[in-house]
Amino acid sequence: MEIKTGITYPDGFLVSGISCGIKKNKKKDLALIYSTKPSVAGGCFTTNQFKSYSLLLTQKNIKNPIYAILINSGNANTCNGEENWKYTNLIIQKLGELLKIPPSSILMGSTGIIGKVLPYEKIISSLNTLVKNLSDKNSKKAAEAIMTTDTRKKEAEINTGIKGRKKEVVIGGMAKGAGMIYPNMATMLAFLTTDAVISQDALQMSLNEAIEDSFNMISIDNDQSTNDMVICLANGVAGNKTIHLDTPDYFKFSNAMKKICISLAKQIASDGEGAKKFIEVKVKGAWCSKDARRVAKKVVGSNLVKSAIAGGWPNWGRILSSIGSTNARINQRNIEIKLCGIPVYKGNPLHFSEKKIRKLLTKKEIFIEIDLKRGNSEATAWGCDLTEEYVKINRRE
Repeated sequence: MEIKTGITYPDGFLVSGISCGIKKNKKKDLALIYSTKPSVAGGCFTTNQFKSYSLLLTQKNIKNPIYAILINSGNANTCNGEENWKYTNLIIQKLGELLKIPPSSILMGSTGIIGKVLPYEKIISSLNTLVKNLSDKNSKKAAEAIMTTDTRKKEAEINTGIKGRKKEVVIGGMAKGAGMIYPNMATMLAFLTTDAVISQDALQMSLNEAIEDSFNMISIDNDQSTNDMVICLANGVAGNKTIHLDTPDYFKFSNAMKKICISLAKQIASDGEGAKKFIEVKVKGAWCSKDARRVAKKVVGSNLVKSAIAGGWPNWGRILSSIGSTNARINQRNIEIKLCGIPVYKGNPLHFSEKKIRKLLTKKEIFIEIDLKRGNSEATAWGCDLTEEYVKINRRE
């Protein structure tokens, strides 16, 4: 018996992933998430002033009871002409007819090349097959169908410890993202499902809090997408007592939500375009949480730091320079830096074995620790090194 994972880990969710011809070589490019019960939805979206028509449709519908999310890859449906708003709605109307649900209960996400006309006819002609293939065993196919330059699927699941009348509340998810990632709310695309009974405001708040410490703390190339979104559907199948804000179950749920978002965020960071190494920057001793986040994101996003790590060069000066370029409250004489666990700076340069650190920098996971010695707040950010392969991927047609 196949075990349910990822997006179908919670009960009451079916998914499918197929090829509709947007991508070449018959690669999967169309996914559908379907809830057997109407779901409460929460969402966070890009702050980029240019937004995908798919994202705009989702923002329009998200307050409604939601049954389905349609996702295409290979085409961003962004900055591609006003007629594509009509095409987007035609797709949703047709899907609503097939699922026997109102179009207003469907959300949509897109990812891919900006400025290309949405191949709506290909998508519409494939919807019947997409619906027929719905299953709770297809999480991997759906996760594959939302990929673009990703080299691997990104899935996660977690138990919350909250008991319901029918089962324990759980959360599942999938994400995609490898390039154009420096989120200011979410990430490229991430979709979460839960069988919890939860109020809409509690779900939204839980998602907001989780994103702050997960998707908002990753950087691959300091570019923000026009399509970024994180969506969570809660269908209530577990039959638990309704989760409201500031209740014990809310804190349990929020803790689980944060953990699954961090898992997906780290999977994205480690799969950056052309990346060879995963980077974790941990900041402590900050004056406030905002200062900790500023420093962690600045260091992990620094192209100079990323390049030095790609080359195995223990240039702690680039780390210190990145810290100083923020408006965080710092004192240079108090700062301590560790690279791969080895102290390299403590208010002044420290003596260390460059040969030893160079050897450690050949590993696939690189850890940078920073102590600002100004307070009790901390934050962690994740990213990857910057290699020539990143340029090759992004210069091709």
